[in-house]
Amino acid sequence: MNIKILGISGSPRKNGNTDYMVQLALLAASQIKGVETEFIRLADYKYLSGCVACGRCDRDPSLEKLCVGVKDDHNLILKKEIEANGFIWGCPVYFSGLTAQFKMWIDRHECIDLGSQPLRNKPVGFLTIGACRSGGQAQTIEDMMRPAMMMDMIPIGAGAVNSAQASAGIHGACAIQPGWPETNGKDILGKDAKTWVRYDRLALQNCIVIGERVAEMAKVIEAGFTLVNPENGETRWPVHTLSDDQACLDLVKEYEDTLKIPKIVRKGSILTYQPFIDSEEA
Repeated sequence: MNIKILGISGSPRKNGNTDYMVQLALLAASQIKGVETEFIRLADYKYLSGCVACGRCDRDPSLEKLCVGVKDDHNLILKKEIEANGFIWGCPVYFSGLTAQFKMWIDRHECIDLGSQPLRNKPVGFLTIGACRSGGQAQTIEDMMRPAMMMDMIPIGAGAVNSAQASAGIHGACAIQPGWPETNGKDILGKDAKTWVRYDRLALQNCIVIGERVAEMAKVIEAGFTLVNPENGETRWPVHTLSDDQACLDLVKEYEDTLKIPKIVRKGSILTYQPFIDSEEA
């Protein structure tokens, strides 16, 4: 089975630490049989803004039109995402959180999340780097994880097996830049200071583990859906469309009727359950 893993770097610096980490994870993923990889640097694409809340994708979600509110390169990346089977997301810590480039990109995903949710059940791993070991990496991993879970993607952790590895991240690879604030020019060994991360062996180990795990799980998920899928009636996944809403409402009603869940009613300014209100007062 052949699959594709897409790596996305949200750093504004080309060929820096984040690029290094994402490409290392992709290299690890490519060692798994049948895995193709592609690297995307957001800084190479033209972005005019984040979501402008025009509401056009709310009214008419379309995987053909994608984002129509801003005319830039965003849809070029979205098309690649729809075709991919798994992801590596990398973003450095900027002012205790995501970079502007990453935030603009992720905020523009509502146009596909409101449609057939093509990223649902696709695994994603997270990589980040900060100036010091506790320099906001955990928060930045969480900042990436929340929108991924909002789109029903499947986060992949670092699988730490000891405290040393765990110090470089549990929910993702959390690296440090030991030479900060010297981030340009040459480092102490005469190499490019933009990739200080290569000295953080624990974080690089996590990058490799995450790359392998994302590739493995992408293959497992794809293979699984060939056996259990909506066609044979064993699952409603991978696609949950807006037409399923009535079925969900019918199921909730059946559940409420079965358990005889009390209705919530208002008594003055207080909301309470029907059984706790005297029948005459109700």
